[in-house]
Amino acid sequence: MHKLWLLLNGLVVVICCLYFLNLNDSSMEAKQDKEVADVMSYEPLTIDVMLEKEYIDGQIDVTKVKETITSMEDFWAYYEDWQLMEQKQGFIRFRKEVNDISPYVKTYGYFGIRDGILTIFEGVPVNEAVINSFFHIDTKELESHLLKDLMNGIKIDTKEDYERVLETYRNYHQSEAVSS
Repeated sequence: MHKLWLLLNGLVVVICCLYFLNLNDSSMEAKQDKEVADVMSYEPLTIDVMLEKEYIDGQIDVTKVKETITSMEDFWAYYEDWQLMEQKQGFIRFRKEVNDISPYVKTYGYFGIRDGILTIFEGVPVNEAVINSFFHIDTKELESHLLKDLMNGIKIDTKEDYERVLETYRNYHQSEAVSS
């Protein structure tokens, strides 16, 4: 009888252990399921992003986009070539310097002269819609064909055109500074 009683007690202990182990596993599974559900319930973050491209001619193109961020690591990697300028809740502003002239100047830009100042105009200088001004030119020292070119307007199609004209007319630069 004593052996039977020990056997029954042992069986009860084993059943209790199995019950508590199963209960513990169930609560662990429930806890893990809750954690997964919590992670899955987070919605992706949507923010406004302002992208500013600054060109060598001084023009800044601004693009505004809405970004949906599912991974901050991926988001920052995507904009690694951009400089962070401003960040606040729901908004980030980046800027990138572009080693070229702006598409706007490529399309509409003409070098010309206005009041003795080397200037980029929107269209030929007759229109007088100024995009950017550079420096005073000593027109008395300027060769006549160079002055004529400026009066007629010099089309800016490429970065090389832009740099060539600036370099050519820099030789006739007067010391007065001009701000655009």
